[in-house]
Amino acid sequence: MFIIFALVLLGAMGFSIVLPSIMFVAEDFGGGEAMAGWIVASYAIGQLIATPIWGRLSDRYGRKLILALCAASTMIAFLGLAFAYDALTLFVSRLVGGLAGGLFSVSQAWVADTTTPRNRAKGMGIMGAGISLGFILGPFVGGILGGETADTATLLQPGLLGAALAGLLLVVILLFMRESLPPEKRVASQPLGAELRQWGEVGSRPVVKRLLVLGLLWMTAAGMFEVMMPLWVGDTLGWGPRHVGVQFLFLGLWVAVIQGLIAGRLSIRFGEVPVIAAGIVLYAVGMLLLAWFGALAGPEWLRIGTGVLADFTGQPWLVLGLGLLASGSALLVPNISSLVSKYASVTERGTVLGLFQSSNWLGRTISPPIGGMLFQSEGANAPLFGSVVILVPCLMGLLVWFGGSRAQPPKEVEA
Repeated sequence: MFIIFALVLLGAMGFSIVLPSIMFVAEDFGGGEAMAGWIVASYAIGQLIATPIWGRLSDRYGRKLILALCAASTMIAFLGLAFAYDALTLFVSRLVGGLAGGLFSVSQAWVADTTTPRNRAKGMGIMGAGISLGFILGPFVGGILGGETADTATLLQPGLLGAALAGLLLVVILLFMRESLPPEKRVASQPLGAELRQWGEVGSRPVVKRLLVLGLLWMTAAGMFEVMMPLWVGDTLGWGPRHVGVQFLFLGLWVAVIQGLIAGRLSIRFGEVPVIAAGIVLYAVGMLLLAWFGALAGPEWLRIGTGVLADFTGQPWLVLGLGLLASGSALLVPNISSLVSKYASVTERGTVLGLFQSSNWLGRTISPPIGGMLFQSEGANAPLFGSVVILVPCLMGLLVWFGGSRAQPPKEVEA
């Protein structure tokens, strides 16, 4: 598990290290805000297309080879970002990065291969903690390297460091990672038409379609807040990037602790479905607290430290709201991945998890424009209320489709 933790940690750092500066660089290239939005969305578009393909290939050729190919392709994409000279090359480099991004879904398949049904959510939680920690360190380091102001923003140093991390990732995979899917358990090679029919057949199964719908609803709701949070903080509290950085630090650390220490234990005791439901409720309550009370300052004695930290701790409703939604996300993400894996046979696990990740990336693709339109037309709190509205059918679908005894996954043979 240490290897997979290090793997996803480096992968998440590599992905997120360019986030603080990429929007500014895109605008400097003359693309404007619309083009900058497409550049940011291009990664999700690439992931949406490629994730199920990588998953299926890992079912055929093994997890280790596909993870190595993803790392090598990601290194090339980061070099393209570092030396991009206009909006088009920036768009293409980011798209290539998305197309190469099968790392997380194939890593999930590796965890599913090496754990039993009983402790799988715990393994997914450890993996989720690594991803969360990577998303903490990546933007922090990228902000330092990406320029002090919007006028001095650059992707050269973040891109080169991202390429170096991808190269290190490749070395870790080749030298230290063992193959989790032996040849006798792999699927046979098929023509492209047969592969497409296989994806369609797997994706058309009622239980898989329901899981894909849940993934789409969840990520649309969560992605809407993730994208709009900096604008919401600026509009509601008048805060800037440094305050947003403190928020991301708080969120990331909290999610890492919950996923690494609590999420797996709760699923072993109660099962995935109740824990996922609790995560959805916590996330929605956190959103509502932020929307209704997030701008209310607390008493002076709550202010710990000075400067940015004091401003943050002096907003108790903000801290509580962020803590609740972070707890909800930390409980939901590893447990829904564990639930998805239990509805797939060993030879189809990469395919099913790849399709599920694609539904997540579809949510990440459509949530920014939805959140932006709500923010612009209805006000700063509108995306938060919109997220809650989307979470209602997500919770109802989970309980109706998977809450009863008839919705139990098929028995697996424990290793």
